Amino acid sequence: MNGYTIFEQEALEVIDEYKELSFKIEDGVPCIFGSILLLDEYGNIEDTFQIAIKAVSNYPYNFPLLYETGGRIPRNVDWHIFEQTGNCCIASPPEELIICNNGITLSSFINNQVKNYFYSQIFRNQNGYFLKERSHGNKGWIEFFEETFMTDNIFNIEFGLKQIIEGKKIDRVSICFCGSGKKYRKCHKKSYDVLSKLCLETINYFLSALRETNEYRIALYSRN
Repeated sequence: MNGYTIFEQEALEVIDEYKELSFKIEDGVPCIFGSILLLDEYGNIEDTFQIAIKAVSNYPYNFPLLYETGGRIPRNVDWHIFEQTGNCCIASPPEELIICNNGITLSSFINNQVKNYFYSQIFRNQNGYFLKERSHGNKGWIEFFEETFMTDNIFNIEFGLKQIIEGKKIDRVSICFCGSGKKYRKCHKKSYDVLSKLCLETINYFLSALRETNEYRIALYSRN
């Protein structure tokens, strides 16, 4: 069953749950469109956005494409909208792959990624900045690895990725591979478990990409 078929089946269930959304096929691509209601902590409507969600061929192992169609969000990367394609920037590539590792559902995508994206837009409108905003481009996914490995040392990130690629079984009470001196279970076990959801091909890709970034070259130059 291809991604379009899976998306279409789930879309028909979703529009039963979200009465403000409708289903259509546009240029051969299944799509849901309409209004998404965002509620405040008291269950009252805080804001409403006009959206479209379009299927991708490898759904549910990648996010469908999300669009804000009401013209409220500027079409530029500073507002987390890809300028050329117009779809919303929801998560960094490694985060998306981890979330979609076992497949997602359209309902969970709306309840988590879509709503969180627009709640972040509300926060920016109210405060002038995004809460916990990531940088654009390579720096954004490097920041994901910095958070996951709990370090901004790019060589420690490189080492951590290599450890996962090697696939060594690490005892929970052994000293962590990062050199902190802490026991593994109290240090990088969670990081290892999260990133182990990525296939080796993907980890190898990000390790190679890391070494090609300006951030890595600058760090290498400084170290030498």
